[in-house]
Amino acid sequence: MLDLQLVVSDRPDVPQRIMATCCRRQGAVLALTFERGGPDGTAGLDLTVDVDDRLRRGLIDRIAGLVDVHDVWVRPPVALVSAG
Repeated sequence: MLDLQLVVSDRPDVPQRIMATCCRRQGAVLALTFERGGPDGTAGLDLTVDVDDRLRRGLIDRIAGLVDVHDVWVRPPVALVSAG
């Protein structure tokens, strides 16, 4: 699983292009949240992708290279803790 937080241009076609990039890089988009309306013309996009570990770095680099992507952060995995 790969969790990304992106800062992107606030344009309605950006999520579709990011999803298409994931699919072309053999990733399955499991979740996508697009928050529009940033004061500086940007939007936030949270993305969860199921991608093979050996393809992970290439997918991150490809997404970061898209024209409307301004910043990319990889969220660390969250450990599940048993209460007991």
